[in-house]
Order: sequence, then C-alpha cells, then structure tokens
Amino acid sequence: MARSFESEYNVFVSFCEEDTRTSFAGHLFAAFDRKKIRAYRGEEGGTELLKDIETSNIAVVVFSKNYATSHLCLDELVKIMECKRLFNQSVIPVFYDVSPSEVRRQKGNLSEALLNGPEDKVNSWKVALTDAANLAGLHLKPYRPEPEFIEEIVEVIWKRLKGESSTVQSRRQIDNPGAGEDSSIIISQNDASSVQNVIAEWSRSLFFFFLCQLALYRLSY
Repeated sequence: MARSFESEYNVFVSFCEEDTRTSFAGHLFAAFDRKKIRAYRGEEGGTELLKDIETSNIAVVVFSKNYATSHLCLDELVKIMECKRLFNQSVIPVFYDVSPSEVRRQKGNLSEALLNGPEDKVNSWKVALTDAANLAGLHLKPYRPEPEFIEEIVEVIWKRLKGESSTVQSRRQIDNPGAGEDSSIIISQNDASSVQNVIAEWSRSLFFFFLCQLALYRLSY
C-alpha cells in the first residue's frame, strides 16, 4: 500500500534523550544538516508525532542502553514498524552501545524497562523491538570512531533517498510517457507524416495525368 501524501521529512529519528541527545544523536543531526537532509527532531508526541512518522521517507531507530525506558520511544517504534508494514516505509536500526541480540531478546535494561510497562502495550513493544532488531542495520562496534560511523549512516540514507527519488521519477514517466520524450522525435514524426501526405497527393496527380494522356492518345487514332 503506497502513501498518497507528500513527505514532510526525509528522516524521522527515534532516539533516547537521556542517552544520545547531546552526544551521538546531536552529531547525527548535524551531519544531516550538512547533507541537506531534513530530519525530524521534535519531542511533542501525540497525533502530530504519529503524522511526522508517517510522512517521513525513512525512519532511523537509534537503540541505546536506556531506549526502552522511554515509553515515548517504544510508542514511536510501534508506529514505525506499523508504517513499514502498511506503507513499506524504509527502517534503519542503529545499535549504539547495545548489540542487535540484546534488542532482539530484550536483555539487560530493555528487559527491566518492559517489566514496568502497561500491560496493554508491553506485547506490542516486544514485537516491535524484535522485528526492528531483525532488520538489516548498522552497529557501532567497539573502538570504531563515532564520526566515521555517523558518516556511514548519512551516506546509506543519502543513497536510499536518491534511489526513492529515481523510482518516483520513473513512475511519473510511466504514468505520463510523453513527458520524457525528446521534442526532436515528435518533430521528426510530424515531418514524416507530412512527407507521406505529399507523396500520396503527388501519386494521385500522376495517375490522373496518365489517364488524360491515354484518353488523348486513343482519340488521335
């Protein structure tokens, strides 16, 4: 199912304020700005937040030690995975100070946080965490420089956005085939049609001329 509305943001970033706002996430947003990538960075929540998730081309989920302690983060994640199912939204998990297996199995801080959650949401949170951790993502390994890792994330997103843009352009050309035609082709087709008309008219004139000459020839004898 395709989304019918325009994207307000290129990227929606779900991250834990406590862990990364002034460090990793802050540097990631700065890198997005340098690349002219529009990234959502608000905290208002509610219906506007859900709309901003829906209207983003790509969702980036920054998993960190205390990600699951934020009910807002977990609600964002549930919505993100819903958008992936319904709209085929691109989702990129980023593992910062946690491993994919910790998120997948809800170990450590993730497990403790889920124990304190409301019963009507815990199951959906667990499913969203597992599904997201099973996606192809990016993991900051020990001793790897963060700036290098951030540049890799931005490059992956940049290429994916360019790919989506090319796909949209291709679909427009399919919907409106004439839009991408070279005007010289159209002109040459018109010229060919004109030449064909001239030849047809000339052939008819030549035929009548031949009939007249034949009639005069017969009268002379």
